[in-house]
Amino acid sequence: MTESAGSGTADPRRLLLVAPSPRLAAAATEAGFHIVTVADTAGFTDEELRAHLRKTVLTHRVGRLVACGDASTHPVVLETAEELGVSPNPASAARLLADAAEVRKLLNVSGPQWQALALPDEPEHRTPLCDVGYGVETLTVDGMHRVTGIVEFRSDGGDFGDRGDLGAGLGPDGAAGAATTPWGSGPAVHTFPAPITGAEEAEIRALATGLLDLVGYEFGYAFTRIARTGRGPRVVDAVPRAASWPVCRLIELTTGLVAERELVHALSGKPLKAAVPVGCAAALPVADPPGAPGRTTAPEDVREARDGYAVLTALTPAELASRTAAVLGCPI
Repeated sequence: MTESAGSGTADPRRLLLVAPSPRLAAAATEAGFHIVTVADTAGFTDEELRAHLRKTVLTHRVGRLVACGDASTHPVVLETAEELGVSPNPASAARLLADAAEVRKLLNVSGPQWQALALPDEPEHRTPLCDVGYGVETLTVDGMHRVTGIVEFRSDGGDFGDRGDLGAGLGPDGAAGAATTPWGSGPAVHTFPAPITGAEEAEIRALATGLLDLVGYEFGYAFTRIARTGRGPRVVDAVPRAASWPVCRLIELTTGLVAERELVHALSGKPLKAAVPVGCAAALPVADPPGAPGRTTAPEDVREARDGYAVLTALTPAELASRTAAVLGCPI
């Protein structure tokens, strides 16, 4: 049975942020929310975490709990928020969305029109299918999904893009993993906006937003990876949070949308800005200089470099292609 936080005294302007980034906490405070935070869930057992969240919600009259990073898929966090009536999403939706095997199973039992949209389970199919793919970032409010960006991942190694798990060296506020690959090799080259036709974009958008409908996703960011195949796009997996570095930076640079601010606008009930790219951007895998992990060196055309990627911007796709070729040809 759902227990209302504070027996009806919960305040929608009071937020409990679980594992938030500093930028999200700052944006929420700036917008006038009263926030309390649980910085990390790692130091708790499941029962301790459940009790701590319950006490925090009831003591501070929290109106909504927002789970971030790894906490966005933590069963105890999701279930406790739902039990207390402070979750913007059904617990099952976020948990299901983050489970690639369950997503494939759901697609396969949802009728012929969905069965064809899941990648096969056989490992031998993965490498040829995943050399080019797309990441679709969406922000959902009241069950309405807005696509904030589609990025292309391109790699010759059969792994077209990062899933965006924080703590894996990819999160905008997580610790960066040591990059060991030279310019342009290894992980995928990211290009935003994805160089696709209008028809391809419509198909990819429909697939990502349709998946969110299917799992019952009602609020918040999601990032869905889609593979390009000879038979059309296929769902790979998804996570119930915004794109991480470097995708988040490409979207931010070209559209002006800052994910944390947009999420706070959504929580405030304010209209969201349209995602209109001005120019284009790419992220190329780079190597740290010997003996200096986390400190990448970059050629002149690179706008910024960190966490194993160099970011380039340009006004036109042709200009971006030229700069990308120049950087890929640079020795370390």
